[in-house]
Amino acid sequence: MAAIYLIRHGQASFNSDDYDQLSPVGKQQSEALGAALQQRGIRFDAVYAGSMKRHAQTASGCLKAMGCTITPTVLAGFNEYDHEEVLQRHRPEFGNKLQLAQYLSQHPNPRKAFQTEFELALHRWRAGDYDHEYNETWEHFNQRCSAALNHVRDHSGDAKSIAVFSSGGPIAIATGHCLDLNDEHVAELSWSIMNASVTCLLFNRDKITLRYFNDFSHFDYGEDKSLLTHR
Repeated sequence: MAAIYLIRHGQASFNSDDYDQLSPVGKQQSEALGAALQQRGIRFDAVYAGSMKRHAQTASGCLKAMGCTITPTVLAGFNEYDHEEVLQRHRPEFGNKLQLAQYLSQHPNPRKAFQTEFELALHRWRAGDYDHEYNETWEHFNQRCSAALNHVRDHSGDAKSIAVFSSGGPIAIATGHCLDLNDEHVAELSWSIMNASVTCLLFNRDKITLRYFNDFSHFDYGEDKSLLTHR
């Protein structure tokens, strides 16, 4: 069987003017991941990435640390949903980043407060009652992520070890597909996926299965412990 390594991007620039780029920590995470994969003896035969900057930057740092010279094939189907739109449809005032920052600053744990609002926003989006308000519905997001995964399977050729640099949402969709999970459980999976973690799927012509999920053991020891982040 062949393996697909679904890699979540490193930490993006949360609460900044441009979320879609790695933070300094995100760059370190990408390089540390690549070094860990290289030490494990993992070698990629093919590489894919979403079209977002954080995907390309994570791929660049990771592959360089691995000594891998493959240029990733870009598949936009592995892009994350528009989290800003999803949040703003739930709380329109959060379209103003200053108002969002002021709201979060009023809470003792701003990241927890953001997570609470974001979970409510995701529930509203998934429910389907307001599909006309979104540029991309949950159903369409699910379908395009599944189509991207199927594309990788169908075009794998002789490749036995395939990397996909993506985001939490598409990785959760792929995992949910393997485990036949409902939408609510898929969403819960996406909340738990750590930055620069690895989820591995095994597949052949007939089936695809989950080997392991959300592996961040490369940040569990030594100086790299400080690199473990969720957002």
